[in-house]
Amino acid sequence: MANWIEPKLEWTGTDYYNFEDLNRVENNTEVVAGLVEYFIELPPLEFVTDRDMKRIEFADSLNRIEINQDVLRQRFTPVGWLINKTDWEANAPFSFSDAMRLEHNLNLLYQHYKGNAEAVPICGAFICGEEVI
Repeated sequence: MANWIEPKLEWTGTDYYNFEDLNRVENNTEVVAGLVEYFIELPPLEFVTDRDMKRIEFADSLNRIEINQDVLRQRFTPVGWLINKTDWEANAPFSFSDAMRLEHNLNLLYQHYKGNAEAVPICGAFICGEEVI
């Protein structure tokens, strides 16, 4: 499983959004999906975390990211959840409020599921053989 990367939760209108930010969002979505799977079975989700400066994002990619987050909140919607935008179209503007929503929602889910996953007891079994003394 991927490791949680601290999200940027203080976006402003003067901040620049780049491929590393979207990679962080998708990485953290994958981490949250792993935590949610402790509790329910999820449909297959696709994550892209290898973007670079040569990649151009399209509306279908943003829709996939937002739908992934929406799937992850189906079992539990945290207080303060910001409604996902799943109707991205070509040339729709992406603002700092969109960046804030993506990171904020993931952080809410992570905080909830991280605490609950740590409370799940892990049990195992001991197998003892009959050895001649």
